[in-house]
Amino acid sequence: MTNLALRSEVEVLVREVEKTHRYSMSRIYGLYNRVFGTNETPQSCASCLIRKVRELKNWLAKSSENERIAEKETSVVQSASVKTAKKHLKKDK
Repeated sequence: MTNLALRSEVEVLVREVEKTHRYSMSRIYGLYNRVFGTNETPQSCASCLIRKVRELKNWLAKSSENERIAEKETSVVQSASVKTAKKHLKKDK
């Protein structure tokens, strides 16, 4: 599964939890284990479920931030490449 699809699943879960305040133990732990590469056994205590959802939210935030940084870096590199190419074109004339 791609990171984008996994992010999408986590976003849906977080939205549902925030909207309904219903915590699906199996969905939360299933996604948590896939995101963090763990094999934690589902716990039914409310604080455990709330903590796992919070950790998934934090992962989403970091994932989004990393994506924005990567896009910005790509944009900077592309811009620098265009400037370099224009310089070389002027030199060649």
